[in-house]
Amino acid sequence: MSYRKGNVIKNRAYMLVLGTALALGTSWAQSDSSQQQPGSSQQPADNTQQQGTGAVPAFGQDNAAPVSNDNLPLSGLDQPSLEPRAAARSFLIPGAHVSQSLDTNVGSGGPHINGITRAMGSLTLQRLWSRYDVGLDYVGGGVFYPRSSAGAAQLHQLDADQRILWRTGQLAIRDSFSYLPEGMFGFGSFGGAGALPGLGIGGGVLGGGFGTFFGPGEFSTLQQQPRLTNVSLADITQALSPRSTVTIAGSYGLVHFIDNNFGFVNSRQVGAQGGYNYLLSRRDQVGIAYGYQAFRYPGISGTNFNTQVVHLLYGHRISGRMDLVLGGGPQYTQLNTPQTKSSTQLSASGRATLRYRFEKSSVSLSYHHYNTSGSGFFTGAKSDVGRITYTRPINRLWDMLADIGYTHNTRIFPLFVGIPNPANVPSNTTSYNFWYAGGSLHRQIGRDFSAYVSYQFNEFYFGCAGVSVPSVPSSVPPSLACGNRSQRHVGTIGLDWHPHPIRLD
Repeated sequence: MSYRKGNVIKNRAYMLVLGTALALGTSWAQSDSSQQQPGSSQQPADNTQQQGTGAVPAFGQDNAAPVSNDNLPLSGLDQPSLEPRAAARSFLIPGAHVSQSLDTNVGSGGPHINGITRAMGSLTLQRLWSRYDVGLDYVGGGVFYPRSSAGAAQLHQLDADQRILWRTGQLAIRDSFSYLPEGMFGFGSFGGAGALPGLGIGGGVLGGGFGTFFGPGEFSTLQQQPRLTNVSLADITQALSPRSTVTIAGSYGLVHFIDNNFGFVNSRQVGAQGGYNYLLSRRDQVGIAYGYQAFRYPGISGTNFNTQVVHLLYGHRISGRMDLVLGGGPQYTQLNTPQTKSSTQLSASGRATLRYRFEKSSVSLSYHHYNTSGSGFFTGAKSDVGRITYTRPINRLWDMLADIGYTHNTRIFPLFVGIPNPANVPSNTTSYNFWYAGGSLHRQIGRDFSAYVSYQFNEFYFGCAGVSVPSVPSSVPPSLACGNRSQRHVGTIGLDWHPHPIRLD
């Protein structure tokens, strides 16, 4: 009990330090802005950041940027915009959101239909100065599970981003925090991926998180188990010439399960990445990146692993139309346990992303293969994560979204006597799989309101070794025994309120 309280106190202190740092950064930026002469021309060059694009200028003031924002470094964390050009603005967008869902399997314990009510507020902020940018994207509120043991729960998601710009580069300090009753992959806490448009999560000024490599590695939606996740990251982009750029990034992430009734595994992750990028032409770019990951498990003494990866990268980008990035290479993993001491594994890792904007629609495809923390089920996993998203306006008032995600996770440590299996999952479990598919229809109602209806299907199952009598802990529902599948249907109707952006400049 004292360990749990200590972690909660430490996490609250960490959040307080983060908030103070962001406030100080904003105050510093405001002070610098107040010193500019009226009508000053020192503005970020070619700054095309917009809500929902995730495109943030990589280079700052004084002169034109040596590298186009249409072809940002492949080893960096920013993506080029696929939206039409628009002038950069400082703005604030508040929002309110209510929804009602029917869920066939809230606790993965049986086929019972439950009504779930969500009431949330959101806030998106973008503030631009000559040398500094600040972005905040928050959504939070309450979710009510009337017929589930979870009862009422809070949910919070906050992404924060501050940048210091100079003529040939930038320093970005980012943080992504969440406190959710379910996992993020599949967006079960919010009623499914179809409920997300209009909420701002990952679709606001910050561009949707840091990718699979930096964590936190949560790739399932199972049970109502509150969890706190946080990833803090600092990265530098520096142009060496009009064609070449280097990037450096470092991160710290954590996953902590609150009131951990199911025995999920808490984890900590340290990451570092460095890369060199070279423009072959206006549309083609190559690069090389080196990455390091260290995974630790506070409740399991002596069990941890480190990973090193080297990726060759290729990108083909057409301004405002297409963004293709391919990367891959060897992955070297060192395993440590009290029983087996140290052992090594050599495997492959990689990623592929494609975003394309048609005349009236957009599609996004992504695939990642990396080592991850294990999502609370394992002490580490080799994870394959894929997602396809399609959006299209139907007419002036209606638009649609379709979303599919899949993840396969194989445990890092071999399955034999002496290797810890702390989570309450079948003892012969070697992998777990989770996938979802869904869609939504949205309709604009007047100037500031929109309504939507969505549906999503989820499926979760464990893959197990050939053991004659599987061991199933009492905390695991029979539907999750080896070879069985837990399926879930969620239908949602909702109402969003979003006024027009409030100009801040």
